[in-house]
Amino acid sequence: MKTTYVTLIRFTSEGSESITDFGKAWEDAAQHISAMGITTIGAYGLLGPYDMMILYQAADQKSAAKLPLSLAKLGSGIKTETWTTIPLDEFVRIPEQLLCEWPRKETAG
Repeated sequence: MKTTYVTLIRFTSEGSESITDFGKAWEDAAQHISAMGITTIGAYGLLGPYDMMILYQAADQKSAAKLPLSLAKLGSGIKTETWTTIPLDEFVRIPEQLLCEWPRKETAG
């Protein structure tokens, strides 16, 4: 089963000057990324502290690292940050699997 990852992109002052070039470069990179076994779910422009977000699936962390590393090869005008995701239905069940309680409950006596 593949894991879903999020790569957030910030354009530096150098990158913001060539955003139209980045669009073309992303199209080319997306084809190479697909050939590496990474499935792109979506790519979005953002309003806020990040400029773009790419959602994708990869078999493991090493495979997932290929996407931001591929973007880094496009030039020095971008900075990336990548996160691993956990599906919400799995995430909300994690507390049920904890083996310890914190804070510890006082025992009577």
